[in-house]
Amino acid sequence: MRTDITKINEQKNAIMIAENLLKNKNFADVIIFINNESINVVVKAKKLETEQVAQVQNIVTREFKANITNIHISTKE
Repeated sequence: MRTDITKINEQKNAIMIAENLLKNKNFADVIIFINNESINVVVKAKKLETEQVAQVQNIVTREFKANITNIHISTKE
């Protein structure tokens, strides 16, 4: 039971840190959802350039220690 609570807290902290780091990289609004191994990142933008996608992937892989294939990035205006 204690490890589940610790895992949830670690995920919440990672989400908060990643969202703040992305906002500091001039992404207007960012929301991150985790579902098992899948990490969904929604960025407020019309479209993302290749270097912006790389920035998102870099931050998310680092903060969540995730495999890049588990990261799904989408945009929403």
